[in-house]
Amino acid sequence: MIAVTGASGFIGRALCNSLTNDGIRVRAVVRSGRTVSPAVDRVEIPDLVDSTALRRAFQGASTVVHLAGRVHRMRGKGSEALAEFRRVNVEGTRAVIEAAAAAQVRTCVVASSIKAVGDRNAATWTESTTPAPADPYGVSKLESERTALEHGRRSGVEVVVVRLPLVYGPGALGNALRLLRLVDRGVPLPLAGIRNRRSMLFTGNLISAVRAIFEAPRLGGEVFFLADGVDLSTPELVRTIAKALGKPARLWSLPVIVLRLAGALTGMSDEIARLVDSLSISPLKFERATGWRPPFSPSQGWKATAEWYRETLS
Repeated sequence: MIAVTGASGFIGRALCNSLTNDGIRVRAVVRSGRTVSPAVDRVEIPDLVDSTALRRAFQGASTVVHLAGRVHRMRGKGSEALAEFRRVNVEGTRAVIEAAAAAQVRTCVVASSIKAVGDRNAATWTESTTPAPADPYGVSKLESERTALEHGRRSGVEVVVVRLPLVYGPGALGNALRLLRLVDRGVPLPLAGIRNRRSMLFTGNLISAVRAIFEAPRLGGEVFFLADGVDLSTPELVRTIAKALGKPARLWSLPVIVLRLAGALTGMSDEIARLVDSLSISPLKFERATGWRPPFSPSQGWKATAEWYRETLS
């Protein structure tokens, strides 16, 4: 049996549905009031840091996939935000590993973020790149990685950390959904002159990678980047989405310096940075360790995402 924390989220739902469709027993570990697929066992916990409740939830599981965490919501700024991220992302991960050990779980796959290393780069990152997280969320994710690996070594749980870039696919929210809507509505986007490279990850490729971890021997203690393996510039991404939607890509050009200035004046500097900066990672270490190759291309991934968007939201 596979236990999944954060099973009510975008990635959790996709993973649980894929596993159950293939006849694998899944236990969804969720906060009270969250909905999950009726095809999975459901166990509610009052809080992610409740190790006693987690231990009960993990009983009988061979593997835990830990997806739950705090991403954007926070009660304050600066140190207050970091404290809130740490409570859920670091202490919650500590509780998950301790509970997994107490329940005699063999393997725990911990989902981390590319932001544990940083939020932009000039050259492609590998796992040997020195982390330098740029915000409280990234700091908390790097600390949660280290906490998971340390407690895994102490307790005998094989902890495998996977660092994820932007994940897209059917059910996507956030930046992926916003870009889909802009392209679908035919909004002219001043992005034609951008020459960046961005790594992303389709849910189908992520699920395939998680399955590869289930089957691979002796990955405990390792950290891996996961990605589609094909980086796109922002204009290439817009064109890929437009093709998937059957729409024209309405692109025109503004100098990057003007885009950054507009972002600063409108309070959208972070959003503009994600469109103009590069953030490229290599999944080569994971491919060599497991023999995994991404089964879906970005074009296939965005086509599936566009079909979901058309059926449910447009």
